[in-house]
Amino acid sequence: MSVLLALALVAGRAAAAADPFPAAAAAYAVEVDGTLQLAHAPDARRAPASLTKLLSALVLLQSRFDTERVLVVSARAAAMPGARLGLVAGDRLRAGDALAAMLVASANDACMALVEDAAPSMAQFARRMNAHAAHLGMRRSHFEHPCGFDHPRQHTTARDLLHLAHAALAVPLLRQLAALPGAQIETLDGRSLRFSSTNALLGRIDGAVGLKTGATARAGECLIAVVQRGPHTVVAVMLGARDRWFGTVALVDRAFADASGR
Repeated sequence: MSVLLALALVAGRAAAAADPFPAAAAAYAVEVDGTLQLAHAPDARRAPASLTKLLSALVLLQSRFDTERVLVVSARAAAMPGARLGLVAGDRLRAGDALAAMLVASANDACMALVEDAAPSMAQFARRMNAHAAHLGMRRSHFEHPCGFDHPRQHTTARDLLHLAHAALAVPLLRQLAALPGAQIETLDGRSLRFSSTNALLGRIDGAVGLKTGATARAGECLIAVVQRGPHTVVAVMLGARDRWFGTVALVDRAFADASGR
């Protein structure tokens, strides 16, 4: 066997090992302790859906975010489709409660209330998002809608979302919110609103601690999952998954098995 052929076979086996579940998602990337371990099309441009809200949260926290600041919900925010907290026009709520609903329940009405309070237009907020994404090293990403709605120019990659995941995990408040199975808030008008996490892995698989879900017609099923077991931490990004829950569990278990066998 020639040296070149032997090298080609070794490279082929390495590529197969790095992509054990090619049908799990249109694109995925799995890190173990900060090192990329498994991947399929990690640099393919994909719609991010509500994974976008992690970046929006980081942008909001850049601006001396006051959790006690009172937001007044506009008719536009109250009319946002998709996942919702159940806000109505004129509701008053604390910014910290809106942030919790945006990240835990992926509530679009809470997201828009925060964005409208933080910037005079979505375009200006999006400019801040793109500047922060560049700062994080998300070089193949562009954002237009802060709540993650499909837009022809909104895209990211699985590899870029690993950068976003680490940035969010480094913020104690975001890490705490991402781990909540649910919560209940009260508006300043006395309405009690209960919501549950959209992350079905929390409390169901060993070591799950977050991080964010998303789904739209263009994006398909998306998920960033963070799982800690013993000394190892796995971060898995799924974009356009066939089944984001079973697919992620399979990838995470494989990643931990590989880590234990080092």
